[in-house]
Amino acid sequence: MKRVNDRWEVGSEFHWMGLPNEPCLSWPAAACYALGRHAVAGLASELKAQAIWVPEYFCHEVAESWRASLPVRLYRDDPRRPEPDWKSLQPGSRDLVVAVNYVGVRDRNAWWAWRRKHDCVLVEDHSHDPFSPWALKSRADFAFCSLRKTLPVADGGLLWSPHKLPLLSVSEGADWTGSALKLAAMVWKADYLAGKAPAETKSAYRELQVQGEKRLAGSVPSSISPWSAKYLQPGVPTEWRMRRRENTAHFLQQLDGWNGAKPLFREWPADSVPFAAVLVFPSQSVRDDYRAYLTSRGVYCPIHWEAPGSAADDVKELACCVLTIPTDQRYSAGDMERVAVILKGKK
Repeated sequence: MKRVNDRWEVGSEFHWMGLPNEPCLSWPAAACYALGRHAVAGLASELKAQAIWVPEYFCHEVAESWRASLPVRLYRDDPRRPEPDWKSLQPGSRDLVVAVNYVGVRDRNAWWAWRRKHDCVLVEDHSHDPFSPWALKSRADFAFCSLRKTLPVADGGLLWSPHKLPLLSVSEGADWTGSALKLAAMVWKADYLAGKAPAETKSAYRELQVQGEKRLAGSVPSSISPWSAKYLQPGVPTEWRMRRRENTAHFLQQLDGWNGAKPLFREWPADSVPFAAVLVFPSQSVRDDYRAYLTSRGVYCPIHWEAPGSAADDVKELACCVLTIPTDQRYSAGDMERVAVILKGKK
């Protein structure tokens, strides 16, 4: 992202990036929902699932939305481990089990081995890398992804079946007001960053983002908005994936010799693309101090994720210390270098 009128920033929600350019990676045949969480809720209802199992380290705002319709069970897993604690995962044959490709850098083999011995409905979450080798050669019953995590769209969630099992048709005619508000915010943000709108535009588009997110979070399972569906139709530009991978590697390289935090990972499977760079700080207070410092300099870093009160102590400890550094297709190698300089310059 070019610096224009001192409006350089990294992170926060996507701005409008224009129409995607070819060549593109094509989507699998899928049902298109407004949100990824809607896809799983619709699947659970269609299959009359008895319960849904999610890892302790997960977005529990999403898990709570599922709890409204069926019991949610937790099993022990987090991205520092090569595989879950299998003893904590004991599903019934009609239970849904959500397997997560954390940050897009996990190996698939452990889940494949476990699946061969257990009868359940396996649902993989590929939101952090929809085109990873694991996603492309999945052996799960179903897979889903929340497209807003990696792409500049106002809404969108895909559900597909690697085994070609039937997919529930998604209801049309939903209330897409939340998506419309988010799209308007994306357009306004693009003009703000380009210096085409006054400074007060930022508070205006932030309000649209907040209101749009509230409407989306409170919406019932429904189809993707027509504008997001049209935008996503060509697929994902290969250049965007290459840029994210190169940015992540370049940023982590810039931190060599810095002891303020440790990267959660430095390597990933061949042909996978990390969602972002994730740093682990010595404590929550140190993490929060660095996060506030970065925010004051225009670097907006999310936390993936807060841990529920019932989580194991080691999961809670990790959740208190992690910080995600955005490295997606919006940014250049120069942007990554600038973020690293800011991070290492804190006194």
